[in-house]
Amino acid sequence: MDSVVDPADPIVAHARAIFEATASAYSLMDPEYVILAVNPAFADLVGISAADLVGRQAFEVFIEDSSQSEEHPARGMRESLDRVKSTGQSDSLLLHRFDIPDPAHPGEFLERYWSPVNSPVLDGEGRVVALLQEVQDVTEHREDLVRLLGYLGAYSGAADADRTQRFAEYSAATMVTSDLYRSARREVEQLEEAMRSRATIEQAKGILMARYRCTGDEAFLRLQSMSNNSHVRLADVATAIIYQVAAPRNDG
Repeated sequence: MDSVVDPADPIVAHARAIFEATASAYSLMDPEYVILAVNPAFADLVGISAADLVGRQAFEVFIEDSSQSEEHPARGMRESLDRVKSTGQSDSLLLHRFDIPDPAHPGEFLERYWSPVNSPVLDGEGRVVALLQEVQDVTEHREDLVRLLGYLGAYSGAADADRTQRFAEYSAATMVTSDLYRSARREVEQLEEAMRSRATIEQAKGILMARYRCTGDEAFLRLQSMSNNSHVRLADVATAIIYQVAAPRNDG
């Protein structure tokens, strides 16, 4: 008997929440490429609402721009998805031009380059029951990717094709996520600074509690008062208090 997925199952609900919340753009298709679900990031990326995507055949929604007819972008994407179905393995298209309809101008298309990864969803017996597609818009990095792929094609032999593929994928991912990395790095640095400030403030509170025989709340109010009166950040006031205690004294 085929297992039935219970949407009320906490694990299923958790997985669904992750799918909806992730910043990466995902679509889920059945083996006939009918779209079963898309997350908000995917809908935003392609400019089409989830309601207008779910339940429709992917290649009926994303039709080819006639100006791309010689490049056969739909065929290239279908071949990638077919490989996933036949092998049960993920398949990547490092740089794939597939223009999308311009939602603001019906009948017109927006030039787009993608780096999609198509992955299988397997049942308990290892059969492909759905396909998960992650897409990244690499239009902005197109020239860099073209140069990278051209370099790899000129200097790589068949013997290290797998290594070349992995290197190209990592390079593409780095280009695409560089802005996200810098943003995340800033947030980490701010968090680290906040943690350092908190530790400094707690240490200064301890000094004031011992000096004035007061509670932690009273010590914090003293810190706040010093900060407000001197127009100096709370963390800097705390640092000054610690320095006064720790600095060696020259009594002459």
